[in-house]
Amino acid sequence: MLMNTKRLLPKVSVITVVYNAVDTIENTIQSVIEQTYPNIEYIIIDGGSTDGTYEIIERYRSNISVIVSERDKGIADAFNKGIALATGEWIGMINADDWYAYNAVERMITNVTANDVICCGDLTLIGENGYAECKKSKVSWLNLGMYIMHPTCFIRREVYRNVGLYDTSLKIATDFDMFLRIKGAGYKIRYIKEMLAFMRTGGASSDVINMHREELTVMRRHLHNLSYWASASFNYLNRLRWRFFYNSPFADTKYDI
Repeated sequence: MLMNTKRLLPKVSVITVVYNAVDTIENTIQSVIEQTYPNIEYIIIDGGSTDGTYEIIERYRSNISVIVSERDKGIADAFNKGIALATGEWIGMINADDWYAYNAVERMITNVTANDVICCGDLTLIGENGYAECKKSKVSWLNLGMYIMHPTCFIRREVYRNVGLYDTSLKIATDFDMFLRIKGAGYKIRYIKEMLAFMRTGGASSDVINMHREELTVMRRHLHNLSYWASASFNYLNRLRWRFFYNSPFADTKYDI
């Protein structure tokens, strides 16, 4: 157990972005404020919710460092607002359909070294009818798509200062774009073999075909020659797999590729 002395521990900023998630936001908030790690700055960026989400956030105001509630230009814009407000050495992001394992931040801090600047771990995907699946972050697969589980990621604030913020022109693959930029800047992404977060099926990342298409756009930006063609071919084959062979936990629909 980490020593319960804030000034001896690096501050970790946790950002939650949310819009109209009245059924799930409380679970997310509780998972942050009940963390075993004592030095957390909690920032919530609400996109101007109208369904009662903001009222739930207000119940926990005393446990939240910063609350912003206003219209934004999408999830990337909300991420950027949170990063601009963060003062911690590390930044993690856990959104309104996701929640942390009770000691996720402590596990991260105890596993990283002074030389680490980015880390990620494993996630459990939760669906209806008792569906649950472990999704491991696969750092070596990054060129092929977003195989790093974003809710498990913690990034030193200095990395954002060096590589810039999330691209607001992207709707789904903005995290993929960010991690390819991070990789391209020469940073090493550290994998921690720990279950750090849970994610409900649904949300933007469940729009699988549009996700693959936007990933292809990101690949064109960052990959070249054989790397691009190999990754694009894998992406296309993955779309075929989703359409014809994969029993998706996200939806019972056929995909138009």
